[in-house]
Amino acid sequence: MKHSGFNPHARWDRDVPIETGSAFLNQKIEVLAFFKGGKIYPRFFIWNNKKYKIKTITYNWQERQGKETINYFSVSTGAELYQISLNNTSLGWRLDKLIE
Repeated sequence: MKHSGFNPHARWDRDVPIETGSAFLNQKIEVLAFFKGGKIYPRFFIWNNKKYKIKTITYNWQERQGKETINYFSVSTGAELYQISLNNTSLGWRLDKLIE
């Protein structure tokens, strides 16, 4: 069986289309989280001097960016859905986007 070779359109690091209904923020935040069994559980975050209690983690995943690993979390505060992330190298948290 002959392999078709490298497909540049199948690469994971290509730009992803922008979702409609999302506001990209990319802002530093402070997060209170706990770690249990090798997993991360964010409980609340502070953004613009306001505390947001995380009621539900709806989804989480990891991505590699060069040598860094980024943990992403889709979290619900009850009224709104946010995407936050933790950079495992810098240990910095970011509010990536507000999902409407």
